Amino acid sequence: MTTLYGYRCEALYQLGAYEASIRDAKSSLECGRLSQPSVGGRPYTSPSRSAALHPDNGEVVRAKVLCLLGHSLLRGGDTEGVAGALGESINAATKALDSAEDLSVAERNYSIHQRAVASAKDTMTKAKNGLSSLGKHETLMKNLVCSSKDYLDDLDDALEISPAFMDWHVAKVKHLIGRRRWFAVANHCEQMAAKAANWDGIFCGDLAGINPFPGIPSLQALDPDFFLEKSKSDKGAPPHLRTLSPMATRDAVFRLPRALLPSYLRALRLEERYEEAVLASTALSEFDVQSKDTRNDNFAENKRFNSEWDKLDCTLKLKEEGDSLFRDAYYDRAVTLYGECLAIDEGSEARGSILRQASSWPVACTTASEAGGKLHAVLHSNRAACFSAMGRHDDAIKESSHAINIHSMYTKALLRRARCYAKTGQEEKATADFNRFIVLVEGTHDPSMAYPPPNHGSSCYFDMPSEVSEQQLSAVKSEMNELGIHTIKIQGGGQNNMQRVAATFERSKNWYKSLCCKKNVMSQVLTQPSRPKDGDITRPRNISKNRINGKRRVSFLSKKATQDPSDPPPQAFHPNPGKPNPPHTNPTLMKSRPAFDHPLDPTTAFDTNIDYYASLGLHHLASDSDIRQSYHKLARVYHPDRNTSTEAGVKFEEIKVAYDILVDVKGKKKEYDKTVSRMLEP
Repeated sequence: MTTLYGYRCEALYQLGAYEASIRDAKSSLECGRLSQPSVGGRPYTSPSRSAALHPDNGEVVRAKVLCLLGHSLLRGGDTEGVAGALGESINAATKALDSAEDLSVAERNYSIHQRAVASAKDTMTKAKNGLSSLGKHETLMKNLVCSSKDYLDDLDDALEISPAFMDWHVAKVKHLIGRRRWFAVANHCEQMAAKAANWDGIFCGDLAGINPFPGIPSLQALDPDFFLEKSKSDKGAPPHLRTLSPMATRDAVFRLPRALLPSYLRALRLEERYEEAVLASTALSEFDVQSKDTRNDNFAENKRFNSEWDKLDCTLKLKEEGDSLFRDAYYDRAVTLYGECLAIDEGSEARGSILRQASSWPVACTTASEAGGKLHAVLHSNRAACFSAMGRHDDAIKESSHAINIHSMYTKALLRRARCYAKTGQEEKATADFNRFIVLVEGTHDPSMAYPPPNHGSSCYFDMPSEVSEQQLSAVKSEMNELGIHTIKIQGGGQNNMQRVAATFERSKNWYKSLCCKKNVMSQVLTQPSRPKDGDITRPRNISKNRINGKRRVSFLSKKATQDPSDPPPQAFHPNPGKPNPPHTNPTLMKSRPAFDHPLDPTTAFDTNIDYYASLGLHHLASDSDIRQSYHKLARVYHPDRNTSTEAGVKFEEIKVAYDILVDVKGKKKEYDKTVSRMLEP
């Protein structure tokens, strides 16, 4: 039994099941101790010296088991008995080697003798290395008491020594969350789950009582070797930049400690890994229901799971609706929905620091979202795109800056801010952003800089400079030449030695000012011709068919223009008390759903001579889903933001009118279908 427990102890240690390894090591030592006293009144007869030196029993095995016990304790973070176990291991190995020296040539079995000596020497070396790691562990414990600039690196070194010490895993995840490195949070949790996947099926029999994940579903898609350097999934990306597939994520959540699950689910959402987040949350909910895990000690975790599920549902709805409105060129409403999505992760006290008071005219956020992550960087960038399309380049600059604060290498946001600087006549800032883009992209051409190292660089890993192609880089340089912006030369060949000099421009400032939107804010707000029905003055009515610069503009009804004299005066927030509201603002809060569902004037009649289905490339029996898909596909081709030709503008107007009519299933579409079918009757 001593030998069998020793063998299993080593196997469990190799799999990373250190708690089980400690248990088997102690059982092996206990069996060896019990086999030595006298049995049945007969004195214990010691085995021969050659038998005692056998690599599968005697002092050699005892030294090996003690060494495994010390290393397992250290790997689990329990340092109290490490020094004693490793010290005894060295003594037992030394005793075995001394006995081997004393054996005569006649007593030696050459092959067994050589194996025993090699095993004893190897055990002694590992035990000494363990004592060295123990000393390093104690030093790191002192360093981690105070958070220094190398805190994260020290944590990684400590986890390399004690990978099963859960307190340090929790400390690392909390530190990453504090730095808003949500990609790293998800990656760390997934690496933990991949290592735990090696344990599937081993906790049975006498080990069933120490199973850390009892009753979980069997492994389906998670590869335990996914994060190894030379795994099958190694396609060039280092382990700290890999992400699990949706089905593998479902396996991962069952193999994580409960304390880290809420943080992992939030990281999936903030990194816009929505499919993974939905699958993981659904699997956990089903598992908790089946296992009836409603104990009081899990109440807090279950509450956090429910809260994260609600946030995920709200994020998906707001983001999807905002993207749809953006594609339909309803930029002001899209800005509002993106802002509401940003506010999901802000507490009730902190919302005012992110979004200004609601008004009829959306404004830029005052600060970047404190939550961080890909989701909020994209939301700020999308808001910047909306403002830029509306000609409000100053607001677009603010939103782009918020996106760059979250993701410092966000190439799309960096280019958009540079272009907005150019259009507002801020040449020096435009030059700085364009050259920063070029330096980042050209720096990644060096293979050693293709991927950022762990714990360094940007907190997000999407839209990276390494993803920019040579053709795209050449196009940006051509654009800079057209704008009259010169590239900054890099001194010494290193990106850290870049000489920051003021660029000269070949064109006058008037040329840049001509790029700006020629219409001011007031000209973009269309006045409402009539008062809404039933005195509904808080909900915007119709959207005029007129467009400005090829884009639809929304008019919000001013309460001042339509208020009944008998009504009480509005109690509205104003940033400057005592001053009247500007004529283009609405002093009341906007309702959640404006009249974007019916963008055409109700009095506008459709033309029965036009085949609106053919305009969208559809048959007359096309479903509502087909109509929407066809419109979005055509809009991506002919939208004025993507295609500035006159023909494209005319085509976009045509498909937009067709879509506005056919998407109104209970209104104009029904009337149009009846009229057309009546005309086709013999």
